[in-house]
Amino acid sequence: MTAGGTCRVAAERLRRAIAQGAYVRARAILGEYSRQLEEALRALPAGGGEDKELEREARDLLEWARRVVLASRAAAATRLKRLPRPVRAYRPVAPPPRHTFELRG
Repeated sequence: MTAGGTCRVAAERLRRAIAQGAYVRARAILGEYSRQLEEALRALPAGGGEDKELEREARDLLEWARRVVLASRAAAATRLKRLPRPVRAYRPVAPPPRHTFELRG
């Protein structure tokens, strides 16, 4: 498999992890993808065209990932706002104030 091919496999794994909401796994895969991309770009001859293609694919992938994660966070925030507030009976109640004659040293 070519260097660019290994990057594309990692990119697909990253897409799947993000689409599933597995962000911890996606973070690990992103590190792997980044290392593979760097190795692939170093192995390619300068000005061959494939380096520009890999860079464009990486930019597109990261932009897609950013948009999906932001949308997911916004949806989670909306769901959080819709959760019912706790009933007053379940909220912690401050202890009644104590008078100075009730305090012991």
